[in-house]
Amino acid sequence: MEQGAEGADRSEHLIGVDALMSLTSECFERVGLPSEDARAVADVLIDANLHGVASHGFQRVPIFMKRVHAGLAGGTEHLSVLAESGAVCRMDAAHALGPAASVKALDHALVLARRLGTGVVAVGRSTHFGAAGYYARRAASAGMVSVVSSNAFKRMAPHGSAEVFLGTNPLAIGIPLADRDPFVLDMATSIAAQGRITRARQMGEEIPLGLALDPEGRPTSDPSAALAGSLLPVGGPKGSGLALALGLLSVMLAGADSDDEMASLYKSFDRPQNTGHVFIAIDAARFGAGVEPAREMIERLTALRPSEGSSAVEYPGQAGARLARLRRQGGIPIAPEELLDVIDTLSAFGLADVAERAAALVRR
Repeated sequence: MEQGAEGADRSEHLIGVDALMSLTSECFERVGLPSEDARAVADVLIDANLHGVASHGFQRVPIFMKRVHAGLAGGTEHLSVLAESGAVCRMDAAHALGPAASVKALDHALVLARRLGTGVVAVGRSTHFGAAGYYARRAASAGMVSVVSSNAFKRMAPHGSAEVFLGTNPLAIGIPLADRDPFVLDMATSIAAQGRITRARQMGEEIPLGLALDPEGRPTSDPSAALAGSLLPVGGPKGSGLALALGLLSVMLAGADSDDEMASLYKSFDRPQNTGHVFIAIDAARFGAGVEPAREMIERLTALRPSEGSSAVEYPGQAGARLARLRRQGGIPIAPEELLDVIDTLSAFGLADVAERAAALVRR
């Protein structure tokens, strides 16, 4: 396949955004999600591919479908508000798929922020919510500053420990910048997100040394050994402490299971997950300072002289936004292994017509 979008490998299939969105949405509708929820999940996943985070995008369709098919996750029909007071709200996702529940939770935080200046919504009994940056971008597009966090199943050894205990708990911060692409910091608290390791195994690739340890606590480049062992925190004790802080917020505010007691997205098919997310939206206009000083600071940052080997100084979110524009025009690269995994899952669930539709995307 000829390269037609930045970051695409010749072995990957370039698929149009609308076609991929439509297929992804249908996958979830056909396993029982209401159409609104199916579209929300598709939007979150394909947005990750658009912005170059393939590990949190279309690659997650099969495992999300499997958990819905097993009755361990679903739509937002039973999502409810457990407590609300002023700008603070706690929701129960009732085991809805994380992206579907999180879109509604974030949007409610935005409503509160418009009314009261800030909105804090915590949602528990959810599942993996995809890339945290999606929600920060969504808030920024509404003109709101945001802070987004979640906890996750234990995959990381705390600093000084030989055993996994913490999730790779993500943090995203979004800041609108008027006529520029928004500032979007989206980071896992591990050096690499588990999705990157999982995708490397799926693609038959090695991982760089320094990302993970094998079950015996030795550095490894084998993604299978890394998945059986533990990921390493970014910045040693700093990343470890941040992951613990974000995990505690999910436990205390959302009523989530702690990282070390949570069901695994990939391995625990005997019980649903109880993941917790926290969404903070802030109407910066209420503070009276305005967006211009922030935009000017970014202008000064990007005007700095690049270091040797660097083409330009960029801020978080800038490269992803540029890539998304290119991929909306030229298509999203999807690895054959990812597409085959989706086709196999659809076939296993008796959805041969959708599987054929997926296969047809690469025959065009």
